[in-house]
Amino acid sequence: MNTNSTTVPPTGQSNGQSRPRPAHPAAVVQVLEARSFTEGEPRVVLVRAEPHWNGPQRLPLGGGRTAHIATAVSPLAVLDTLGTWDRTDAGEQDVLAVLTDVEDADLGPGLLARVYRNRVYPIEPWAVVRRLFGAVDLDPRLTAEGWAAEALIDAAGQENWPKTSGTVLSRDTALSRLAAARLSTAAHRLDPGRLDLHALMAWSLAPGAAERVAALRDQERRGLAAWLADHDRVGLRAHQALTALFALFGAGNGADAVPMGLVCAALWGGKAPGGVDRARGRAELRFGGRRLDDDTFAAFGAETEDYVRVLLTARSADVTEDEPVLPGPDPRVLMARADVLIRDMGAEDAAAASDLLETGQRARYGAVACALAACVPSEPGKPPAGQRIRDLTRAVESLTEHELSRLASHRATMTRIRMAQRLVHWLALPPATEFTTAAEAVQQHIATYGWVDLAHGWITDGDHAHPELPGALATLSAAVRARRHALDETFATRLAEETRSGAAPCDALVVEDFARRILVPVVKPTRPSSAGSPPLLLVVLDGASAAVAAALAEQLRTRSWAEYDPMADSAADRRRRGMLAALPTITRASRGSLFAGELTEIDQQEERRRFVAHRFWGGAKVQLFHKADLRGDAGHALGGELAEALADPGTHVAVVVNTVDDRLGEDRAMSHWQLNELLGMEHLLAQARTTGRALVITADHGHVLDHGTDKENVPDALSARHRRGTTPAARGETVLTGRRVVAEGQRITALWDTGLRYGNRQAGYHGGVALAEAAIPVLAFAPHGALVPKGWRELGPQRPFWWALKTDAVAGVPVPLAPAPAMTPPTRRAPSSAALRKRAEEQQAAEQETGQGTLLSFDDISTTEPTETAPSPPWTAPAASAERLIEELHASDIMSAQLGSLPRPEEFDTIAKAVQALVDAHGILPVTAVAERAGKRATRAAGFAATLQRVLNYDQAEVLTLTDNGRSLRLDVPLLRRQFRIGTTGGART
Repeated sequence: MNTNSTTVPPTGQSNGQSRPRPAHPAAVVQVLEARSFTEGEPRVVLVRAEPHWNGPQRLPLGGGRTAHIATAVSPLAVLDTLGTWDRTDAGEQDVLAVLTDVEDADLGPGLLARVYRNRVYPIEPWAVVRRLFGAVDLDPRLTAEGWAAEALIDAAGQENWPKTSGTVLSRDTALSRLAAARLSTAAHRLDPGRLDLHALMAWSLAPGAAERVAALRDQERRGLAAWLADHDRVGLRAHQALTALFALFGAGNGADAVPMGLVCAALWGGKAPGGVDRARGRAELRFGGRRLDDDTFAAFGAETEDYVRVLLTARSADVTEDEPVLPGPDPRVLMARADVLIRDMGAEDAAAASDLLETGQRARYGAVACALAACVPSEPGKPPAGQRIRDLTRAVESLTEHELSRLASHRATMTRIRMAQRLVHWLALPPATEFTTAAEAVQQHIATYGWVDLAHGWITDGDHAHPELPGALATLSAAVRARRHALDETFATRLAEETRSGAAPCDALVVEDFARRILVPVVKPTRPSSAGSPPLLLVVLDGASAAVAAALAEQLRTRSWAEYDPMADSAADRRRRGMLAALPTITRASRGSLFAGELTEIDQQEERRRFVAHRFWGGAKVQLFHKADLRGDAGHALGGELAEALADPGTHVAVVVNTVDDRLGEDRAMSHWQLNELLGMEHLLAQARTTGRALVITADHGHVLDHGTDKENVPDALSARHRRGTTPAARGETVLTGRRVVAEGQRITALWDTGLRYGNRQAGYHGGVALAEAAIPVLAFAPHGALVPKGWRELGPQRPFWWALKTDAVAGVPVPLAPAPAMTPPTRRAPSSAALRKRAEEQQAAEQETGQGTLLSFDDISTTEPTETAPSPPWTAPAASAERLIEELHASDIMSAQLGSLPRPEEFDTIAKAVQALVDAHGILPVTAVAERAGKRATRAAGFAATLQRVLNYDQAEVLTLTDNGRSLRLDVPLLRRQFRIGTTGGART
């Protein structure tokens, strides 16, 4: 069958005839419909086609006529057909169509005289195409594709072409339908309306795609490839990429098109190293010797990477066992195949620089492991070298840029690495082992060392993302334990002295005073008539350490809970609080003392009785619920009595959650917690939000995790970490005596060394006097927009300054950065003014991204020995610098103009106090705290914040911005200086 017009011979033919092909019914009908029969003319039409017919023996024609189909392989067969055609069952207007490949000259005049017009009629392909698509005219660009008519007619055997919507059949309409019909496989159906690069890459991965291409005639294969990759249709980059893709199919390597694209990205991409010419040559062989330029290979690689990123994004969420496997190709399988090809071509060095290939990620994991191990000093107590810390920073940043590092499957490893970075930060600070009081040590543990324990728990969980990573983490863990060991020893010594003497600072919070000092002001307001007293929900997380509380507080802050300092009777700076457990740090003594309001050892029933009966509640209704009350009946999240109490705004509720303490008895340590992992916690929070309850979360004691402990065999052990003391104290022990020791004779011997235990090995322990056991966290929160107890002071983010990274995830929840808490820090050298300015400029981008104030960069970490100077808060602006900033602002003409433009007058002194407060807090404070420092009432805090922004945001620059859902203010000091055109020497740091 001729696929061209009768006047244009196809490629490869030397005459005007082409090799006959099978006839499509539509082609036969078209030939017959174009014939007009006069009376007496033969109604036998010879049609030039392959003498084979798989269609119906009769085809309907216009005017009620019918075409009867016969085939003839030779002149004799034609003669025989004419002699045997039985017209008895045919109408007078019916026609016999004889399909034959015999030439006119071979039939002879006698035979031709018996057929219509004495000739064999060729099929006119474009006329058939018009008929198939119901078109009146054809796009000239389509008819210029000489191969397309035959292909369209052939494909019509499998496709029922839809009629064109207009009168003209366009080139793109016809060829898009043809491409979809010819290339679709049983497993992957192409959409004619979406034949873009990504769709064709997805199709190339389907089983049978290569076979479909190979089955096409050469002309059709080349023609379809040229149209699909047409520059005008798809653009330059897609043109280049599709040219490479079809070159692979032409070479028989189409099934590896996407993996080869990833290889090309490694070899021709922007990060490709030098010396890859030989590997490139091997890669080019896969394209069948097709001469493609470097730009084409580079575009193919870049577009393939984009496609694989789309696949990765679609699979980035965790898939549980109950969910079906996601449809479509698995990008990790494609990358694994690309790694195999990389090795075959000897291109491992190029792949190591890839931001997508697993080889690149493995190389970066290895670089991080080496850099991390190098940061751990060989001598205990010596800080990491500054250059090595910077090397680690670059290695982690490079790893973070890798696409695979963003997947859920790598989330835990990435968090673990960032936690390791934080511990390196902390190790770079001079060690601090001097505490004025045990209470001071507890507060520092809440502000700093508990965060160390949180990060340390992450790295001790272990990780095998790279063979060198476990060793690096273990080395870092040993260095952290060594410093924590010294801290615990110093604390135990101070605690033993104070306990023996009975001394305690008047402002220190101890567990037996917790209810009176923290809860009573909420339950029993000082103004009974006030309507601003929210009901209370107290959650006692049995055994929760400061590390656990730090992680949970971060999660609460991301759920629109605002944190407060609940110590209304303290004149100290606002901060997250901690309190000292009863001794020994076991549940019966410390939790019993918490609920009883005095040092005692009682059981659960007595806890309930004594807690609700306190006289200091002033008649308010208070209920205490334990573990058994949390579980509800079928269909109910909480126990009925507990749910009823939570729904009653007149009832203050306390709940004991034992999940943390229960887990300590298991084999595997749990170093970090999610809120939804604590029994009933999610439902308690939901109920508290509904009723606007003030939320206080605390514990009865902390715990230490078993990261490799030695068992001490003693005859008088009372728990895993304390004993009666019938024998002298040995290594890692201290003797505790005095009124706060709830034991026979007010005397015990307890372990402070976290590497020792008395009983059998389990996940964790308590009962001793390590800081993590004796320091109890106290968290206070209120839902955004809810009433806040009188005297509570709102807090900003509470993470320590050395925690600073651009972004991170604590317990899997993305969180912003935070400034250093107000606390007495370890001694260290103050940075120079130039260093402060440089640090502020480098981290301005991170500030704007997180909205939480500039923080410590790796350059901040001192690698020199501490000087003999008095301790000072870490990285606050020097007083002289802050004062000079205020003076320069006061003298600024721009400031005068800004104040003069206000609709209501505002004194500069008020503005100065607000700026001073923000500078002192490293650039970020709650709106209410800024207003309070400036002498404004809390009810005017929002209006004052707007006034501050109007004054400081000169020329619409974001010098002062709202963060934390509008609850905090962030001051950009370097930008403040630039906008108000004041000097930068000695510039304060936010």
